[in-house]
Parts: sequence; structure tokens; C-alpha cells
Amino acid sequence: MASTSPTPTTRTKTATARPTAAPSTTAAVPAACKNLAATADVKSAVTRTWERAKRVSHIQPKPGNFYYGSCGTTRHAAVRFEGGAGATGDDLVQLQDEGSGLQFFRFTPGTGWRFVGSDTYPATGDCSRFAPVALARQWGCS
Repeated sequence: MASTSPTPTTRTKTATARPTAAPSTTAAVPAACKNLAATADVKSAVTRTWERAKRVSHIQPKPGNFYYGSCGTTRHAAVRFEGGAGATGDDLVQLQDEGSGLQFFRFTPGTGWRFVGSDTYPATGDCSRFAPVALARQWGCS
């Protein structure tokens, strides 16, 4: 899958919670990194992963704020979420507290999608905190 998706142009700098996981310290990238176009299935799987991790529902990726790519067999995603149809007050509070910042995910063939952390407060918009630097540069958020 060659990338045909443009780099997101919308960047929102809002308060977010402190990171929930330690950033990756791996310096070496196992294989060439590629920016990929995210399918609806990928977006849905990543959204469900965050909903389960944070016990929130009725969310959707914020348009122009979904980054996706691979380095070898490992796939990475970074996304900002917003309330979707049917969002409750609790859902919106959860989004206000953490969801408006970049949320980071990793997929490996053995484990599937996993939530690996979130941007700091104040938000940096720096994808290289949890994704390989080579991929973050392709996303335009390093």
C-alpha cells in the first residue's frame, strides 16, 4: 500500500492529560517506514482500541488528524478523537481530558492493536514520542 493520503493539515493545541505510557526509546528502525492510507477498517479498529482502553464510546477520529504507517511488520497510528453521534456528557468529558491530544497505537501480527500512550500537557503534536522518527517525519509531526 503506497501512501496517497496527504499529511493532516489541522492541528489543535489543547490541554491533554499526562502520558499514560513511557515513550519508545528504540533508536533503530527495523525496516523501511512507509506512510499508509488508513482504511475505514483500520480507523474503526484503532477507535475501538481506544474506547476499550479509556472506557469511552461514541467517538470518531477527528477529520485530518489520523496518521498511519508501517515499519516492517509493525504498524503505527496516531489520532485525535472527537465526539460522534450519541456522545454522552461522560464521553465528552473524557475527550476534553485526554482525547483531544494525539493518541498513539501500535499493531503487531501477534498482538493486534494496542494503545501505547498519549501526548503530554501542554500538547506537543510530536508523533516521534511513540512512533519511529522516520515515520513521524513522513507524517509531518516529528
